[in-house]
Amino acid sequence: MRISSIAYNQDRDCIGCAIRDEKQISTYILSFQIADQLLSRYQGKWGISGNGITLLFTDLDHPLTIDYDSGIINYGSLTTAFYHRYNPAKGLTVLVEDICSDLAIPQSEPIEYEEYFFRLFVKLVEIFHARCNVQILPGKNEGEWEIRLGEGEASGWIGKDGIAENRFGEKIDIKQWQSLRIEKAALYVFGFNSFCKNFQCPIK
Repeated sequence: MRISSIAYNQDRDCIGCAIRDEKQISTYILSFQIADQLLSRYQGKWGISGNGITLLFTDLDHPLTIDYDSGIINYGSLTTAFYHRYNPAKGLTVLVEDICSDLAIPQSEPIEYEEYFFRLFVKLVEIFHARCNVQILPGKNEGEWEIRLGEGEASGWIGKDGIAENRFGEKIDIKQWQSLRIEKAALYVFGFNSFCKNFQCPIK
């Protein structure tokens, strides 16, 4: 699921995982990974709130909510926990299939997945949440997202038009990075926000 760093480099501008709860770190990352897997199986929309991810699928009767504080998924009147059930040997795909079975959601074959912004957020979380406490939050305006380094720390924003703005007021259209590997695009977004001196801004 993630690789724990043995030592935290105090020269970094971010918050090391050593001072945060392992369960909270892993549950947050796993929430985004599960949502990503579900979006690759069912046609629908996604939303992010202060404590979870909501998925609205076209062919399902109820919204599905993933609470990354408690590690619980709700679908209609059904609830299932996921944090303690992750098994590295079986992987994420088996976990998602078990979750669908628990929630009586019909199995579905993978579909073409074009949710670029959500895929970008998943990679940001996978790469930087454990090390730097990167969090994705809803912005002040509809369709806007805030990328924050921990509580009350530095933030950057991405609008629904794909225009990113960092804490220094600089702006860039991140859609120009869509042709890159999604992992590299995530690194570029992180660097653009100047969260850490070890990641250079791609426009400078």
